[in-house]
Amino acid sequence: MLTIHANGETHPVVWLHGNPVPDNAAWLDLCEPDATEVKACEEVAKLKLPDRKDIVGIGLAGRNRSSEQSVFLQISRFADVDDSVSATPVSMVLTPKVLVTQRYAPSPTFDIAAGEWHEDQAHGGAASAFAELLETMTERTAQSMEKIGGDVAKLSTHVFNERLTETRHLRRWLVHVGKLEARLARSRGALLGIMRIVVFMCEKQPEWLPDEPKLRLAMIRNDLDALDQFDEQLTEKLQFLLDAILGMISVNQNNVMKLFTVVSVVAVPPLLLAGIWGMNFKAMPELSQPWGYAMALSAIALSVLIPLGIFKWRGWLSSD
Repeated sequence: MLTIHANGETHPVVWLHGNPVPDNAAWLDLCEPDATEVKACEEVAKLKLPDRKDIVGIGLAGRNRSSEQSVFLQISRFADVDDSVSATPVSMVLTPKVLVTQRYAPSPTFDIAAGEWHEDQAHGGAASAFAELLETMTERTAQSMEKIGGDVAKLSTHVFNERLTETRHLRRWLVHVGKLEARLARSRGALLGIMRIVVFMCEKQPEWLPDEPKLRLAMIRNDLDALDQFDEQLTEKLQFLLDAILGMISVNQNNVMKLFTVVSVVAVPPLLLAGIWGMNFKAMPELSQPWGYAMALSAIALSVLIPLGIFKWRGWLSSD
């Protein structure tokens, strides 16, 4: 589908095959395009658009390149905020007259950017649409990361509490940390792609690019630097939570082993006494006495209580 965003128009127009592209078109948005739609955009931009395999296959150094009257920019895997949409490649070709974007999945980010550009066309033109798209991408990525940060803080309050947490809850939180890391990885991939584009544009600064989009790109670059630092903080926090949860699981396992150790140590003396008195020797005088049975039970009970008392006195027993 080819969506045309033209200067002076309040709404986008879906291109119909066979119709000419309007001369005032500033942004041509290709979403899962066919060959006819790609050809129509190439005629307007007067250049060859990259194929999907070219966008994915280009190395890091060659994804962003410029010529005298055009700039080619690519993001190999752009993940929108919506987790239901898979990450797909995105290509942007900017010329003094028109911006051509290629994507291969529906994207709320592109729809929001188009709506805001149509509402505010004070400067208009392809460069303005390009800056608006990058601003929306950055803002949506920031919203995603802020939401992840809120979920991380909420999980942290559950993990670090004064109550003893059962292992089954810790395992569930461990899975939750993995899901948060996966969401952060999606946002990080989009953030890196946007950052490469913005840094490239700020350094190249084509002569035909107006001053107003240049200023907006510089502001976007500052925002991306702040988001990059925020991403590092979230990554460190998730790693800290992961280590803490694994440590708590280890503590719970140690408590179980401590319980088994106490039970085994306490059970040794009574078993020893019962084994001695259970031997079939006739020359055991206490067995023939009327107080022999009570004495044996008392000795067994004391053999249990004395080790427990020693453990308690030494502080080896605790409430956990």
